[in-house]
Formats: sequence, C-alpha cells, structure tokens
Amino acid sequence: MRKILTLTALFVILSLSARKPITPRVSIFADHIYEIAHQENISFREAAQRVKTLGYTGIDVWITINLEDMQVLDELGFEHASAIAYIDYTKGNQTELESRTLSFIKQHNFPRVLVVPGLLPEQGSEQLLDVVLRGIDLFSRKGYQEGLEVTIEDYDNPRSPCYNIEALDRMFKAAKRLGHTFDTGNYLYCGEDVLQALKHFRKRVKHVHLKDRVALRDEKSPAVGTGLVPLNDVISQLVKHGYKGWFSVEHFGSPHMLQDAETSIRNVLNVYESLNTGN
Repeated sequence: MRKILTLTALFVILSLSARKPITPRVSIFADHIYEIAHQENISFREAAQRVKTLGYTGIDVWITINLEDMQVLDELGFEHASAIAYIDYTKGNQTELESRTLSFIKQHNFPRVLVVPGLLPEQGSEQLLDVVLRGIDLFSRKGYQEGLEVTIEDYDNPRSPCYNIEALDRMFKAAKRLGHTFDTGNYLYCGEDVLQALKHFRKRVKHVHLKDRVALRDEKSPAVGTGLVPLNDVISQLVKHGYKGWFSVEHFGSPHMLQDAETSIRNVLNVYESLNTGN
C-alpha cells in the first residue's frame, strides 16, 4: 500500500513539473507608442523598439494609423492583437466605413476589431438605440462570415450604448455574433464590480483591456496594478477558465507613458509568475 502511495505521489510531482508554464500575451496601443515618442523626444521607431524591449509582443491600432508606422510595427515583429474602428451608428448607415474597416483588417491580417459605436443623445432615444443595435448586429454577422471577431467594450461614457452591464446585455441579446473586449477600468468607472462583470460576461470575452483607476468615476488611468482594479484576480480568473487571448495594457493620458508601460508589464508578468509557481 505504501509503495502504491509513493508511486502515486511521484506521478503527481512529475506531472506538475512537466506542466508547461502559462505564457502571457501582452499588447500595447500604438497611441501609447506615439505618446512615448512625443514625451521622450524620439522617433516612433525608437519608441516602438523600447516598448518591444520591455516585453510587449502585440499591438492594438486604430484603422486610421499611418501606414508607414504600421510597417515599422510589423518590421519590429509586433503581433496584431486588435484593430479599433470608430463607427458611429447613431448617424445611420455606415456601409462605407464598414468596408474601409474590413479592408484594413484583411490587408494587415488582424483577427478582430473593436467597434466604438458613437454616443446617444443626452435624453436618449429607443428608436435611435435600435438603429445602433441593428447596425452592430449586421456588421458582427458580416465579420463572422469572413472569419473576423467583431467586439464591443464597456465604454466609459453614460451616453454610450455599451456603458454598463445592462446596456451590454441588451447589445449582446441583439447581436449574437458580437464578442466582448473586457475593459477592467471602465467597469470600475461606471460603478460596477469588475469581478462580477467578468463572471457575467466570461463566455463573451475575446480580448481584454487592462486599465486601472485611481478612484471611482475618475478618468485617470495609472500604471496597471497600481490602482483599484484587482489585477491578480482578473487575470487569474480569465486564465483559470481557459482565456488564451491578449491583455492590452491601457493608460491614455499618462504624463509618464514609458515609465507606466514598464511598470504595467512588470506587474502583469508578476501575476503570471505567481500562477506558474503556484504562489
């Protein structure tokens, strides 16, 4: 009996030691690289090289990015995490912009696009909201047919048609093929529990924006892992349930963008180290 237990324990130890470490996929916004170039008084290429050296392997870009800069990012080996398109469905039919978005994505081989759908009027309008929902539904179906993930994020503006859990529930009900770019800081901004929101939408999550906040209803975004967002719990829960996608670090408006980029990725990597060691 003792021999059987010893062999079993040995098998467990060997299995755990043979387990492959979980590798993070950390992306950054091209806008942050532009800001680094501005703040450090260096070229876009040099700023991108510094970011790459920090350990970022992916890039999130607006479809309006300068194509020469897109080429620089490709030359430096950044993987394409997500494209972003501002498609204001409150203005009605957006066929031309949708076509332009799909053309960019195909040309640069992005697997997904985050749609920012515009803002509703102050007083709200059920009829206009229905127009927005119908437009996003049709575009997400079109993207699905072409092997592309169309996503929407929780957007930090009360006039957004995807502001909070209630608004997103309505949107996902209307657009079955629509995925979720889960923004940690924006749930906190609208006063909702980040982990509860994650549990609620976990099956919809296709991409993650790691954004921190220094206070509720505050638009400031400090380095990831230095504010109120429970970074460890968010990453741990996603990994636990099989998420293998990108974590895109976000801190728009930072006065020390390079420093915050370094702190952010260090904190993300520390979480992964803890997951891999079991600490």
